[in-house]
Amino acid sequence: MHISSTELNRRSGSILETAIRGEPVIIEKSGHPSVVMVSYQHYQELEDAFWGTLAEALEKRAEWASAEESSTFLKQR
Repeated sequence: MHISSTELNRRSGSILETAIRGEPVIIEKSGHPSVVMVSYQHYQELEDAFWGTLAEALEKRAEWASAEESSTFLKQR
Protein backbone atom coordinates (compact mmCIF):
# COMPACT_ATOMS: atom_id res chain seq x y z
CA MET A 1 0.00 0.00 0.00
CA HIS A 2 1.30 3.48 -0.92
CA ILE A 3 -0.15 6.52 0.81
CA SER A 4 0.72 10.17 1.28
CA SER A 5 1.66 11.58 4.66
CA THR A 6 -1.53 13.66 4.50
CA GLU A 7 -3.60 10.50 4.08
CA LEU A 8 -1.75 8.93 7.01
CA ASN A 9 -2.82 11.84 9.19
CA ARG A 10 -6.46 11.41 8.15
CA ARG A 11 -6.66 7.61 8.34
CA SER A 12 -3.97 6.66 10.85
CA GLY A 13 -6.08 4.06 12.66
CA SER A 14 -7.03 2.02 9.61
CA ILE A 15 -3.55 2.35 8.10
CA LEU A 16 -1.98 1.14 11.34
CA GLU A 17 -4.29 -1.89 11.25
CA THR A 18 -3.17 -2.62 7.68
CA ALA A 19 0.46 -2.72 8.80
CA ILE A 20 -0.36 -4.83 11.87
CA ARG A 21 -2.14 -7.38 9.63
CA GLY A 22 1.12 -7.81 7.72
CA GLU A 23 0.90 -5.50 4.72
CA PRO A 24 3.76 -2.99 4.60
CA VAL A 25 2.60 0.60 4.14
CA ILE A 26 4.86 2.93 2.16
CA ILE A 27 4.35 6.53 3.19
CA GLU A 28 5.24 9.21 0.68
CA LYS A 29 6.20 12.79 1.39
CA SER A 30 6.18 15.25 -1.50
CA GLY A 31 5.49 12.34 -3.85
CA HIS A 32 8.56 10.32 -2.83
CA PRO A 33 8.70 7.22 -0.60
CA SER A 34 10.09 8.25 2.79
CA VAL A 35 8.95 5.72 5.41
CA VAL A 36 7.75 2.13 5.50
CA MET A 37 5.37 1.05 8.26
CA VAL A 38 5.49 -2.65 9.14
CA SER A 39 4.24 -4.71 12.05
CA TYR A 40 6.63 -5.15 14.97
CA GLN A 41 6.83 -8.88 14.24
CA HIS A 42 7.87 -8.17 10.64
CA TYR A 43 10.43 -5.63 11.87
CA GLN A 44 11.93 -8.22 14.24
CA GLU A 45 12.14 -10.77 11.43
CA LEU A 46 13.91 -8.26 9.18
CA GLU A 47 16.30 -7.29 11.96
CA ASP A 48 17.09 -10.93 12.78
CA ALA A 49 17.74 -11.68 9.10
CA PHE A 50 19.99 -8.63 8.78
CA TRP A 51 22.12 -9.45 11.82
CA GLY A 52 22.27 -13.14 10.90
CA THR A 53 23.47 -12.32 7.39
CA LEU A 54 26.02 -9.86 8.73
CA ALA A 55 27.35 -12.38 11.25
CA GLU A 56 27.72 -15.02 8.54
CA ALA A 57 29.62 -12.60 6.29
CA LEU A 58 31.94 -11.57 9.10
CA GLU A 59 32.58 -15.18 10.05
CA LYS A 60 33.60 -15.98 6.46
CA ARG A 61 36.09 -13.08 6.46
CA ALA A 62 37.43 -13.75 9.94
CA GLU A 63 41.06 -14.41 10.55
CA TRP A 64 41.33 -16.66 13.56
CA ALA A 65 44.26 -16.35 15.96
CA SER A 66 45.75 -19.28 17.79
CA ALA A 67 45.66 -19.41 21.60
CA GLU A 68 49.33 -18.43 21.69
CA GLU A 69 48.76 -15.45 19.35
CA SER A 70 45.81 -14.32 21.44
CA SER A 71 47.79 -14.59 24.66
CA THR A 72 50.69 -12.60 23.20
CA PHE A 73 48.33 -9.92 21.92
CA LEU A 74 46.62 -9.57 25.31
CA LYS A 75 49.95 -9.36 27.18
CA GLN A 76 51.00 -6.48 24.93
CA ARG A 77 48.02 -4.37 25.99
